[in-house]
Amino acid sequence: CLRLVLAGGLDERLPEQVACHAELLAEAGALGLQECVELRTNVSAEERGALFARAGAVVYTPSFEHFGIVPLEAMAAGRPVI
Repeated sequence: CLRLVLAGGLDERLPEQVACHAELLAEAGALGLQECVELRTNVSAEERGALFARAGAVVYTPSFEHFGIVPLEAMAAGRPVI
């Protein structure tokens, strides 16, 4: 299967983040995609570099950030950004 890696911070003190994380895991399981979907939280700079190196593309979705470093890091790694 094509792997989907969702990487980002998770603040376990924020109930809405914990609920969203649980919902994503549950939805992947309900769809039978648990082997194809990986949720990575609080990724280190080293891990982020390794994820970029293996990525076919990077999707950047924050709606409240007008500019982010992630797209620049992805482009520096030679990965297309959506």
